[in-house]
Amino acid sequence: MHSITDAKGQDWDVMLGRESYGMQVLLFVASGGGEVRKAMLASDTRVDAQAELAGMDREALLERLAVSVPWGSQVMPR
Repeated sequence: MHSITDAKGQDWDVMLGRESYGMQVLLFVASGGGEVRKAMLASDTRVDAQAELAGMDREALLERLAVSVPWGSQVMPR
């Protein structure tokens, strides 16, 4: 798990998740509860998703957070 702080000062925990059909996603969970967001990963397997997340720096995670959608949303940008 990773942690980042966005430009508004909100802290987020970032972890891997899985959508239907095995799609790997980043889950952004606001610290203190509340909002959960998701962004799709290019990886097809959990092992590849772990490597993809490990290779992301703070800036890359913030970029993914910026294009993320609410957890319950059916539409996800890649």
